[in-house]
Amino acid sequence: MSTNQQLMKKFFPILVLLMAGSAVNAGGLSTRHQTSLQYVNTGGATEYTRMGASYSISGTNVTTTHTPDGGSAVSGGIGVQTYAATGVATPGTITGTQTGSGSFSFAQSFTQGDIAGTGSDYTDFGNVTVNTGGSTGSSAPGTVTNAHVTTLTGTNVAGTSATAQFVSEITAF
Repeated sequence: MSTNQQLMKKFFPILVLLMAGSAVNAGGLSTRHQTSLQYVNTGGATEYTRMGASYSISGTNVTTTHTPDGGSAVSGGIGVQTYAATGVATPGTITGTQTGSGSFSFAQSFTQGDIAGTGSDYTDFGNVTVNTGGSTGSSAPGTVTNAHVTTLTGTNVAGTSATAQFVSEITAF
């Protein structure tokens, strides 16, 4: 047997041990556990929705005359409405005159629009929705123990939400 072969025979068991890895990885499993709490506090907001002015008129066996404020009479229809500086419409005067004999009908409908608010004065809008913001407080949103048990506290406040999460990761190699 040559000298090289004798050396290989001697060092082969050591080489095998080095390539096999340590005893820690002999099981081939690794685990990781993580627990977290998230607390969200939304800010307050107010939503304003304006409502526009509308006017409608209908009739059978009737002739209509519309005289807008400060305008000329329009027969058989509706003239241009006038508007105040705040944007509020005024329909003016509507009259209906029966034409012919027999029955007649006359109906009109006017919806007053919202003012054209300026600055932060939008209190006269048709639809105002106020969403209250949450309060922060000084305490934690909950607790996490070393056994990964989570307890949520202080989540019963408008505009806030709390979420607890537990993640377990297992790796096999």
